[in-house]
This record gives sequence, structure tokens and C-alpha cells, in this order.
Amino acid sequence: MDKAKISGERALEFVKQFEHIREAGTAGERSAAEKIRGYLENQVLGSIVCAGADGRAKEDQASGIVIRQEPFSFIEQEIQEARLIVTEPYEKEYTVTGCGGCGSTPPEGVEAPFLYVENSDEISLSYARGRIVLINGIVRRELYRELVRAGAAGFVMLSGTPLDEGEDLRPARRKVRGLEETPIQGVTVHYKDAAELVEQGASRARLVLRQRQVTRTSQNLVVRIQGTDRAQEILTVSAHYDSVPEGPGAYDNMAGAAIVMELCRYFTLHRPRRTMEFLWFGAEEKGLLGSLDYVCRHREELAAHRFNMNVDLAGQTVGGTVIGLAGEPEVCRILQAYAREAGMGVSFKNQIWGSDSNSFAWKGIPAMTLNRDGFGMHTRHDTVDLLSAWSLERSCRLLAMIAERLAQAEVFPFDRKVPKKFLEELEQYFEK
Repeated sequence: MDKAKISGERALEFVKQFEHIREAGTAGERSAAEKIRGYLENQVLGSIVCAGADGRAKEDQASGIVIRQEPFSFIEQEIQEARLIVTEPYEKEYTVTGCGGCGSTPPEGVEAPFLYVENSDEISLSYARGRIVLINGIVRRELYRELVRAGAAGFVMLSGTPLDEGEDLRPARRKVRGLEETPIQGVTVHYKDAAELVEQGASRARLVLRQRQVTRTSQNLVVRIQGTDRAQEILTVSAHYDSVPEGPGAYDNMAGAAIVMELCRYFTLHRPRRTMEFLWFGAEEKGLLGSLDYVCRHREELAAHRFNMNVDLAGQTVGGTVIGLAGEPEVCRILQAYAREAGMGVSFKNQIWGSDSNSFAWKGIPAMTLNRDGFGMHTRHDTVDLLSAWSLERSCRLLAMIAERLAQAEVFPFDRKVPKKFLEELEQYFEK
């Protein structure tokens, strides 16, 4: 591998261009997509012109490189009003954020007895009928269904820590995905307010939540480098570029987008035997929507895909490097040999990962996510100040070593197979 063509400093400078929030479907995400496209045109691919917003691809016939922009629409829950007012034994309104995806209360809200059910154990939930319940953790689909079965009138989640001050006292935005029916609604309060609710003995409360469905647009950016003598086989290298609304997402995941950019540059200069696609996904934070659109849009050619190499969380100096692999155990051993060749320490976890690699594995394509332990994910603290060129370059070189060995191999070293147990887990993961 030509190490001179991989630069952590350049990757870090790339990330610095995106010190703004990039929530999917907003102007911030659209601006980021345009910056990535412009960087590809001007800094990586030279004279090649990107496809327009209609997704039509343009190709440099001499180089065999195609670049596309693929827009897609998704439905978002827009919170219009969210309130939690304690009415007995004292009166106080608390700062809350509404839970998306769980419908709306009547305009006047729902008033009911208030109960702290801690970790939602069976005993605590046996007292939940007709009550608005406060829960320690996050309400996801299965817990939501348990609350409905228990007869709860509404729910309150908590976020944050007892050490938070200032801006960090704002409750996190959350949603419940995949609900067919929404008989109860919920909000999130900060940890400190949750403690006050319990300590002050809140016994009755009114919960108000109004939300509406809106349609938003995101886009994926795709660069295809046609392979030489193994062009019928396709490898993908991917990362998402959107962020959560709470912070600018340098670590999660513009650092990953920068690593994909470095590898795209590398393989334009070192033509692969196999066809490679470099993918920047939008709307990952909304539920892997960009990668799901990609595997749906390209379903007719998925049989040619051999492996997906995804990056999600990268660039912080102190931490461990992990590869989560949805594939046969032998693939871990093969990738471990490549990591040893690169001189990089890596921990392997043979399991599905909560990132865009899941969309590929769901379709039977072995997939991995490269991950770096770190701090501040999904908070305002996720800034470029916590990243280092040293860490970015290490991850770039590790992924480039894996990608190059797979792209240039005479015979692809492992089967296109995802274990049955992973496919079953993924069916549940993507259940609608």
C-alpha cells in the first residue's frame, strides 16, 4: 500500500469544513452534501462532473469513474408542542422534548396519576394502568408495546446526568420507530428534573404532545470506480455524513466520511481489479435511511456485491479500534491478518452493528463497521477539537489495507454469505 497517498492531516482539514449540524432533511445536511460533492469534483476527481439532483450519472469515459447524487424522501415526525405539568401535590411545568413517532394526545392533553416505574420491571408495571409513568431508560418499540399492554396513560423518559449544567440540561430528542398504532404518547425530561419529580412526590400530571408528519429529502453521494479484470464483483466503502440535531457530529460521523474520501482518492490513483463504490449516506441517524434507499435502489445488482466496509465513529486519539462483522467467523480471521499486516491493533466482534453495514448484511452481503471508541456522541461536545490527524490516519490506513487486499486479490478470499442467526436478527431489527 502506498502510504504516501493517505493523509490524516488532509482528513482532519476535510472534517473542519463541516462544523455545523447536519440533521437529515435540513439545510445543514443539504449544504454538507454540496460541500462533499464540490470536494470530490475539485480535490479528488479533477474534471469529472457530478450528477445533478435528479440522480443522473455522468461518467469520465477515460477513467471509468462515475459519480452520482441519489436523492430520496422520508417521512419525519415534527413536534409542534410538548408539555409536562405536575398538578398534584404541587403545580409546576417541566422542560421536555416530545417523543417522535408515538402520535398525539388530544389538544388538552392527558391528565392522570403519576408513577415512577424505574426500570419497567414486571412488578412496577403491574401498577401502571391508567397512569403516566416515569422510566429510567429509553422507550423503544418493545417497551412501548409493554407499556400499552400494561395500560399506561403516557410515559416520561429521562436523559442526561446529575453533573450537567447550562445547555446540557435540555432533554434529548427521541423517537419510537416502527409503531403501527400509537395509543399512548411520551416526552423526555432531564435527569435532574426526573429526580425532582420523584423526590417531591409528584402524584398527578398532565402530558401534552402534538406532532405531525412531514416529508423531507436527503441524498446519497456515490462514486463508482470501474474495476479492471474483476469488474463484475463489487466492493463498497461507506459512511454517513448527517448528524443528530444536538451537535455537529465530527466524531459521529464526519470523521468516517473523511476516511471514505481518503480511500476514494487512493483508489483513483491505484485502480482496483474489482469495481468499488464509495458511498456517503444521508439520514443514517433517522434509521439507516440512506443505506436502505441504496440497497433498494440497486437491488438488481446486489448479487454482484461481495463486501461492505462501513465506518461509523472515528478520529479520537484515546480509545480502542473495533471491527463489528456481520459475516462468517472466518472473515474475522482474514481481516485480522490484514490488520496485522497494517500493524494496527483491532478488536473483532462477530455480530450485527447498529450502523449502515446492517442494510447490506440484511440483503445477504457480508458487511463490517470500523469503529473507534470515543466521547461525546450525539451531544454538542462532538466537535473537531476532539479529533486528531494521528487517529484518522491510522483508521484510514487500516481500512485501505483491508480494501486493497480484497480489491486486488486473484480470488476473493471468502464466500458471499451472512449466517442465518444474523439474518434473523436483522429481520427483527428492520421490522416495520
